[in-house]
Amino acid sequence: MTNSIKRYVEMYNSSAAGSSDWIPLDVRYDESPVRIIQVELTASDTIAIEGITEDVKGIDKSFLTTLTAKDITTITTISADGSYKLEGPWTYIRVTKTGTTANAKVQGFI
Repeated sequence: MTNSIKRYVEMYNSSAAGSSDWIPLDVRYDESPVRIIQVELTASDTIAIEGITEDVKGIDKSFLTTLTAKDITTITTISADGSYKLEGPWTYIRVTKTGTTANAKVQGFI
């Protein structure tokens, strides 16, 4: 049973390559939350959903600027339109897009 608080978020909507801001997730009440995202993507571009599991105390998010590659996990890599499940105790996630062929949109109740 899922008890975490989920809200609609447009995580990414751009034709440019790059990364979204880190998006906080509520993981207080779930053993392994399942979140559904929807992706609209041109086939020659790729989306990576990245996550961290830092146990964040309080509201100071300055640690996000000091993350290194070893702190970040690629949860999934997406190269086609569709709905995808994100599972795991992620405290923050972000979208990273490679390619500049066309617009990519990532959204969901996370």
